Amino acid sequence: MTILEDKENMERSKVLVVDDQIANVKLITAILKRDYEIIPAYGGLEALEKVDSEKPDIVLLDVMMPEIDGYEVCKRIKQGESTRFMPVVMITALSDVEDRIKAIEVGADEFLTKPINTQELITRTKSLLKTKHFHDQLIESKEIIETQNYFGTILVDLLPYLFRIIDSNKKNEVIRQMGKQVELFLRTKHFQKPPENMSQMAETFCILMNKLGANFSIDEIDDKGFMLLNTKCPWGDTNINPMFCMLEKAIFTRVGIRLYSDISVNIDKNIANQDGYCCYKILCIGEK
Repeated sequence: MTILEDKENMERSKVLVVDDQIANVKLITAILKRDYEIIPAYGGLEALEKVDSEKPDIVLLDVMMPEIDGYEVCKRIKQGESTRFMPVVMITALSDVEDRIKAIEVGADEFLTKPINTQELITRTKSLLKTKHFHDQLIESKEIIETQNYFGTILVDLLPYLFRIIDSNKKNEVIRQMGKQVELFLRTKHFQKPPENMSQMAETFCILMNKLGANFSIDEIDDKGFMLLNTKCPWGDTNINPMFCMLEKAIFTRVGIRLYSDISVNIDKNIANQDGYCCYKILCIGEK
């Protein structure tokens, strides 16, 4: 098992628990903490801040709060471009039909009443998280397909043609320019925030290249660099041209130098040479 796969197995869904009563937050935390990472918030403003900074997978939201009530918090979450599919469960002592209707109107996905039924809370949370997981998978698949379609024809068809007609001394420049364009596209569309350490940097490399349809994972990592393995060529499964390995190296280099003043990217094995997989060694030899 690679370090990346191990990390993925350890990751748990984030549950934002919002209530101005500390005792209520502690109660829900005690019920759910074994299975989820709990993020507490004690008011509407703090809840909105943590929705933005922590990006929870689900929000358990009290209605009656000072400053901003739960209805307004839910409304803002559901109006946000990046948060509108985030599940929101309204939790309140109110039980009138009008209250439920108002919760539905602002976009709440579920409505639970106090005192909280433990099994109902667990079941509703699990169900909504499962639905969100399926939705996230569909979005991820859509993004990968769009990215592959964007570059597929250009790179797979055009690049080999260019290499046949241009002088050999210009091939490196073509690779460099192509790498620049691919890296720019990936960074603009998929790069959310700069990695803060070597582990995050290695994950970023994998995530960006896998958007192209590759299957990169982390094999080794230390404080000076990391080794990545790839079992699927993003440029096609047949007649793989070694020039695409050089293109990947160029992309890695451009991503890396945005974080370090100098990096070294070496290809030990590659699918084009019938090795069965690609092996990249990245050393960060400059200053951050």
